[in-house]
Amino acid sequence: MKRQSRRTVLAVRVLLLLCLFLLLYAWTIEPYWIEVTRHEARFKHLPAEFDGLAIAHLSDVHIGVYGRRERETLRLLRDLRPGVVVITGDFMLSGSDPAGVQKFLRELSALHTPFGLWAVLGNHDHEDGLASGDDAFRTLFREAGAAVLINEGGRLGKGLDTISFVGVDDPSTGRDKLVQALRGMQRTPFAILLSHSPEIFPKADPVRFDLVLAGHTHGGQVRVPGVGPLWLPDGTEPYGSGWFDGMSARMYVSRGIGTSHLPIRLFCRPEIAVITLRRG
Repeated sequence: MKRQSRRTVLAVRVLLLLCLFLLLYAWTIEPYWIEVTRHEARFKHLPAEFDGLAIAHLSDVHIGVYGRRERETLRLLRDLRPGVVVITGDFMLSGSDPAGVQKFLRELSALHTPFGLWAVLGNHDHEDGLASGDDAFRTLFREAGAAVLINEGGRLGKGLDTISFVGVDDPSTGRDKLVQALRGMQRTPFAILLSHSPEIFPKADPVRFDLVLAGHTHGGQVRVPGVGPLWLPDGTEPYGSGWFDGMSARMYVSRGIGTSHLPIRLFCRPEIAVITLRRG
């Protein structure tokens, strides 16, 4: 009886130590252990000039202050040398230092990617104070040499060798206006939609976008092996992370860089997705 009791106590202690280790790991290591995922995506309508274009997709950077995670993100991007950088929203976090956000954007701009930096806004950008209006964000991005798309579009290239970037404001808070974003945009051979939340996908797919890039889910932030994410934001349940195919479009949902609600990640590393466009 005593032997059995000792075994039980030992098992409980081991379990508690394991839980403590996982908690420390999820708090101090994994949130800063950024994974670069590489993808090759083929599209028959891709103009020849953009065959091989590498898109570095970031999302949910959630900058509190400019620190360790932001520096590591920039270091990785310098090594990757993408053709264009896109950020699908949530620069901010409750209590964010706007100067830290501006410094991060300026450092991104200093990478001098051939086709620049494009971004859309997320729910935290509106909820956590900096987005006192569209003009505040436009000024912040303009000073950093970047383009923020608030229900509008832009283009790269000329003539038939043209791709469109269309950006909607945050769908999770009902600010997306896809029709407005498309107004004045003639159909180009290839079109990319930037959206903070992947819940836009059922509306965007019939518009015949080629590629949709989104975030917002953080991949669940905490995942259980064999089970998946413990929680996903409302409306995103079918789109936790990774690739999804529609009738005409493909969508990639990033796990994001930062954290929200709880400053932890477990079995769900932060991510920079590098998507290389191929013709075919």
